[in-house]
Formats: sequence, structure tokens, C-alpha cells
Amino acid sequence: MVQSPPAAAATRAFHIVTLGCSKNRVDSDGMDHLLRQRGLTAASRPEEAEVVIVNTCGFLGAARAESVSVIEELLAGRTGDQVLIAAGCMPALGNYANDIPAGVDHVLTTREWYKIGDVVGGLFGEAPEPEVAGCQGMLTTFTRAEAGPSAYVKVADGCDHNCAFCTIPSIKGRQVSKRPLHVLQEIVDLVNQGTKEIVLVAQDTIRYGADLGMKHGLPQLLEMIVEQVPNLPWVRLLYIYPSPLTLRMVDVMAEHDALLPYLDMPIQHADRDVLRTMNRPSDIAMTRRLIDHARAKLDGVVMRTTLIVGYPGETDEQFQTLYDFVAEQKFDHVGVFTYSPEPGTKAVTLDLAAVPAGIAEERRNAIMELQQGISLGKNQRLVGTTLQVLVDAIGEAEDDAGNTEPISVGRARRHAPEVDGLVFIPGALAVGSLVEVEVTGAGPYDLWAAAPGTMPKHAPAAKARRDVAAAARRRRGGEARSPRATRPERHGPGRPVPMATPAGT
Repeated sequence: MVQSPPAAAATRAFHIVTLGCSKNRVDSDGMDHLLRQRGLTAASRPEEAEVVIVNTCGFLGAARAESVSVIEELLAGRTGDQVLIAAGCMPALGNYANDIPAGVDHVLTTREWYKIGDVVGGLFGEAPEPEVAGCQGMLTTFTRAEAGPSAYVKVADGCDHNCAFCTIPSIKGRQVSKRPLHVLQEIVDLVNQGTKEIVLVAQDTIRYGADLGMKHGLPQLLEMIVEQVPNLPWVRLLYIYPSPLTLRMVDVMAEHDALLPYLDMPIQHADRDVLRTMNRPSDIAMTRRLIDHARAKLDGVVMRTTLIVGYPGETDEQFQTLYDFVAEQKFDHVGVFTYSPEPGTKAVTLDLAAVPAGIAEERRNAIMELQQGISLGKNQRLVGTTLQVLVDAIGEAEDDAGNTEPISVGRARRHAPEVDGLVFIPGALAVGSLVEVEVTGAGPYDLWAAAPGTMPKHAPAAKARRDVAAAARRRRGGEARSPRATRPERHGPGRPVPMATPAGT
């Protein structure tokens, strides 16, 4: 028998601030579910809530600084009996847990967030309830209170790799996979609420199920999703570590239209010696084989990768190897990070010369400039073609005379949420709808299109693009800040970007 929530809980409101990557967003969705289940209501602003939770990011120095700043701001503005909880990655980092500002009422690590209901209840003197079933910090399944056009589903947490630059194993521990049945239930619930795109995420998504004894866990999971949820039109994968396991995954993707031909494979570098000091796969011939296989099997495949420049010991010649590799492969989307020394990682102990920050930034800008030209050329070749677009939000565009008109913003199959470009379409289309549009204009990142039967329009001004993109993020639900602290793909050369190392592998 399910007990009714305490009467006091039903009068309280909570607000969650999410920092960092898509995996944190999923944890915030889980906390939202548990607090609503306990009888609390969601507030749109922190000042309207009795309970404020900051889901922190601890992956990078810049992200930790932002987490501290946000907490300090909320502490300074809180009134009455409002309680403040710090959750997520930063409390899990022993070296930095003490950096959480004094005055926080409770902290929860990234593997403890499923205890949020009892933590909040305890702060208000309520008795604990039976512990929610989970697998080392991940709920087996939960239902979102609100489902948008696109939703992240975290299929695993933690990482079994030991990349020299990465703090994730110390934050998350070893990989733990969510069981297939629980993944499927979560997806079914989202689709029943109208979600059209499911984005599967983990620290190393390609190794999904390895800890469950599944030999080809991710391909098997994809086949289950396609079979069990036939009304789901889009499935996207992020964070695919370069591995021979990718070959089987690509073969399965080629068999089903719902599995988007989009391969996000962070390679980090292309020089064998740099990759070895990173403790990353250093066989560039294998990487080329994986890329070639995807391009041969997946019609119109879109390739995304993530790179690090300025790694300890990186020479001009080694950087040139990376630059030439990017020019050769012509990826659709590239994120470039300048190396950030993170205490506790092997990279900071290497007896290699540090690359000056200015040189690292110059190298990053050089690759971004190269990639912008590649991306612009690819986008321009789309002009005149028809694309299927998922509408995320509706905003307003302003012309030179100051007149405004509605404009819809969405993404094509080639665009992952938050990190890739957007498609702008004049008019107010139904949010969550999948529409066929004709591409009428192109920039290095974004596309402009016309809905069927409408006249093509010019590209909106930069301010309109920013406003509509912000609206798209708001429509995704929850408050999120600085996702580019870990994935700054849309920063061009010369634009400020935090010193960063990649989220995920």
C-alpha cells in the first residue's frame, strides 16, 4: 500500500539547478521524480522554493568554480527556512568536497542522489521512507513529470577506463549499467508522454552491459528498443569510445531507420605518442577503420569527435598531425578543448613539458577555424535539400525595421541537442512535431529552412538566434547552466571558452 505524502511536504516547493553535462540532467530528472513522489511541487525559480538543490559539476576547475559561485549566490539570496543542498559530482571529489561553501544544509554525491527524498524529509523532521531500489546510485527506472520533444536516458554510469587526463573514475567509480528492462520502461514512459527523440548517454556508452555479462550489450539494447518501442522515431547515441565494439553497433544501426546515422566518437588526438601518454587507444589505423566502416554502412552518416590540444609534451609536429587528420577526415562536428591539469590525474605527474596556455589556445583556434570551413561547406551543400526536423521551441525573430514574427527552432537528424547547430523555420510550428523542411540558407553551425508551402526567408539576426536557442533550452525543462563548460563545440575561434578537458571519454 502506497502511503500518502506528509501534509507538510505537499505544501513545499523545490527548485533544481543543473550544472554540467547531460548525465547530470538525467540525475536531476530523477531527483525531480522522487521529490514529486514525496509530495513536493516544482518551482520555476529558486526564490519560490523551500528546497533548492544545486546538481554540481566537478569535472573541471572551471566547472567547480561555477558550482561554488552558484551556491554562494543562492546562499546570499536565501531567506527564511529555505534549505540548500549540494549534490552531484563535486561532493564526490574528495579533494574538492571541502570547497563547497559553508551554509549548505546537506551534500549528496553523484551516487547518492536517489536518497534525495529522505534527505529533504529529514531536514524537515519527517520520518524516512523505504529506500528506492537502485543500482549504486541510479534508479532502475523513473517517470519524468514533464517530457519534452527530446530526452536523455542514462544507460550506465561510471567508467572502466583510466585516461590520464580524466577525473571521472574518481568521481563515478567503475561502470554500472542499467538493466535493459529498466531502460526500456523509461523510454516507453517518455514516448507515451510525447517524446520523439531518445538520446542514450553514459560515460562510455559502447561498453553498455559489459558489467552485466553482455558481450554486445549496446547493439542488443538497440535491437530491443527498436522492437519494443516501434513508435519511437529517433534514437541517438552519444559518447562512443573508439573500440572494435563499434563495428557491430554500426551494423545494427544500418538496419533500422530509427537509429540515427550519427556517430559521436571522441578520439582526443591523432598522434600515436600523444595518445599513449593520454592512455587512449593509439592505433590510428584502427580509428580510420572505424570511421571508414561507419561511412560505408550508414547512408549520410554524421560524424562528431572531440579533441584535446596543449596536452603535456605536445610538439608543433604532433599538433600538425592532429590538424592534418581533421583536414583529412572532414568531420561534421568537432569540439576542441585546451588541456586543463586536474589534480589527482596521471597527466599532472608526467615528466613532460607543459604547453603554454597561449599556444594551446592558438592551436585550438586553428582547428576550430579549419573545422568552421569544413562545416560551412557541408551545410551549404544541404541548401535546396529536404530534411526532417524535430521542433524544439518557438521564439521571435526581429527584422531590421524592428518588426517581429514567430520563428520555430528545431534540429535535423544531424544535430544532437545542445552541442550542435539549430534549424530556424519561419512561423509557429507545433513543438514536438517532426516536419519536412527545405533548407534555404546555411552558416557554419546553423541552418535556415522553409516549411512546406511557405516562402523562403532570410536568416534571422544574431540576437534572434540567441533568443530562440535560449527558448529551446528552456523548453527542454529544468534550469541548466554552462553545458559548454564540458562540451564547448559551438565556440568559434577568438570566442572565450573555459580551459577544459572532455566530458565522457
